[in-house]
Amino acid sequence: MFSMEKFFVKLNRDPSLQLSCSFIPSSKSSPPTSLIVFLNGISTPHKLWYPVAQLLRKDIETCPPMLMYDRIGQQASIGRNRDVPGRPRGHGRDCLDAAHDLREVITYVGGKHLDISSTHVDTLRIIFVASSVSCAIARLYAAEFPRTVTAMVFLDSTLANSDTISVFPDPESPDFSPGSLPAGVTSELCADARKKIALVYGSESKNAEGLWRGTLPGLLPHSDLPKLQGPEPGTPYVTVIKHDPDVFPRQVQQLVSLAPVMTTAYFDPAWHRYHEGLAQITSPELSKGPIIAKGCGHLIQRDNPQLVATEVSEVIKKLSHDKQSRL
Repeated sequence: MFSMEKFFVKLNRDPSLQLSCSFIPSSKSSPPTSLIVFLNGISTPHKLWYPVAQLLRKDIETCPPMLMYDRIGQQASIGRNRDVPGRPRGHGRDCLDAAHDLREVITYVGGKHLDISSTHVDTLRIIFVASSVSCAIARLYAAEFPRTVTAMVFLDSTLANSDTISVFPDPESPDFSPGSLPAGVTSELCADARKKIALVYGSESKNAEGLWRGTLPGLLPHSDLPKLQGPEPGTPYVTVIKHDPDVFPRQVQQLVSLAPVMTTAYFDPAWHRYHEGLAQITSPELSKGPIIAKGCGHLIQRDNPQLVATEVSEVIKKLSHDKQSRL
């Protein structure tokens, strides 16, 4: 097992809000220039990353330090998001706000654990390993703080540019044509899909964490834009991994009782197109994917931590071979 430090970070915007963090020091004694940051999906605890981190420390002789944390509203953090009119109760923070909270955490860790002052935090090279909605948070962070992110590994990103409901045909639209529906799909199934998907996957649906996703389509209207700006030439590396299309329909059916034919005909193809665009936010020679995580549902880090560790390890080795990357 590896050494791990656990602590809370009080947020400057409200010191009563405290983020639960876990930090794993570098396996080498020289001053680190990179930091691996694991980012959670909606309402999933950061401890889900522990197996991946353990594998990385085992597989990589000189593994960079690693950070993971729970956002406000997640398992071990303290406090809750404020109320905002027009949103469900406790959904006062959106993904851009979460990116700014992330900046505070990285700045804190830089000062307390890596001997990097707040004025020099941008010299720290960030490697994001992000799941679901946090893929959008990572992209927003990279846009807000350009030339700081040296690599991103995306695990089954949320459809940030869509309300998700409109993935399915609207039987009430004047352009709706029942005769053009795929085999096994009916008008009733379309209406049912839009209703059921809105409850969990809809951008304006509430969630236990209280992270508002309603602003995401406006913040990130394109899957392939904005392009990432790496800190040095030859960065950032981007790896895109998506769920197994043979597993996902059953998972969605269990979660929201959506007919599998609707996931196969509409939901999964939309997800794949999104991931194809996501792979294009860096230069082609720095991009890998979309890779299908065989046997995995939405939470790939839970279903196959070895796959995630292998892909992260590959990125780290690429960076270590690049003299300009300063891993």
